[in-house]
Amino acid sequence: MLAKIVLSTIIFVPAMILKQFSSRQPLLLILVPIMVLGILVPLYHLGFMRFSSVDYPVGQWSQWLISIPWVGVSILSFLIISGALLSNLLFNKHEFNPTPTYVPALVYSIIATTLSLISANIPLLLALLSILVGINYVLDVFRNSKALAPYFTAGFFFGVAAFCYPPFIALIIGFWICVINTRIFSWREFLLPLLAFVTPFLYWWAWKYWFDQLDSLILFKKLITYNPTDGPDWTDNYTKSFGIIIAITFVLALRSFVFLSDRSSNKARGIKRNFFILSLAIMASAAISITFANEYAPEVILIPITFVAGNWFTNYRYSLIAPFAFYALLISSALFVLHAYRLF
Repeated sequence: MLAKIVLSTIIFVPAMILKQFSSRQPLLLILVPIMVLGILVPLYHLGFMRFSSVDYPVGQWSQWLISIPWVGVSILSFLIISGALLSNLLFNKHEFNPTPTYVPALVYSIIATTLSLISANIPLLLALLSILVGINYVLDVFRNSKALAPYFTAGFFFGVAAFCYPPFIALIIGFWICVINTRIFSWREFLLPLLAFVTPFLYWWAWKYWFDQLDSLILFKKLITYNPTDGPDWTDNYTKSFGIIIAITFVLALRSFVFLSDRSSNKARGIKRNFFILSLAIMASAAISITFANEYAPEVILIPITFVAGNWFTNYRYSLIAPFAFYALLISSALFVLHAYRLF
């Protein structure tokens, strides 16, 4: 009897959370900023938070903001909350699920907040916001007679993302593949987005040229040293457990995201296919970051895992594993937060 009660509770709790966020109750989104601020603000007040120090242009400019008390954690909280709400908006706007859902905002906020406890990377989170805006314009194009304007705008926002976090230069390749997947070949739809993509870099070059600082024009700097890495331990059990659960969740959720039912429309198939292509480009930036900058940035998984796992968790009624995976994600995140608070 006791075993049945425990098993029912394990299934019921995550299922109830998913049921509430999968329903038409937009007021539940108020829980997103409450959760983010409730974790980050006390952690910063106790002095347990560490911001990532990156040598990219935006990273250099943001260092003085981080040094001001409470400004850094305020910007970090704003970026996470904005990313969660924007992800949810795009998920519902482009009908990744037939009915509105608010699970993606929950998934984004949980994973982003937990990963920021490893090392808060403000330039990367800012770049993710720009990517979300660019994805919106890419997914807007479906059998349109004219696509130059949205493609140009998308290329510009992808360029802004690459300027904030240079490893995202892989986005232009994924963008071109999406264009081929969506429309008949047109050289203008390849050239104009490319020009828009490099525009932020041209402005930056002009800035450096004007102030005679061309010697600091290099985007990637890789420091090779035998000294131990300063910062959080990436090999502790809490970090590894959380990373493994995210990887398992992504793999399990990918099947239902990629392989659509026969009843799905051509538009739904095209949208998910283009998003998957862009997700591969986003994740390829992690390899670029490790290779050319010797920097590990797990936050690059945020957008892919939010949409893929958000779609899977929303349809938890059709999967026995989904509630358990969501429960495992919540537990691993909670343990990570408690560990960050030095409670054990």
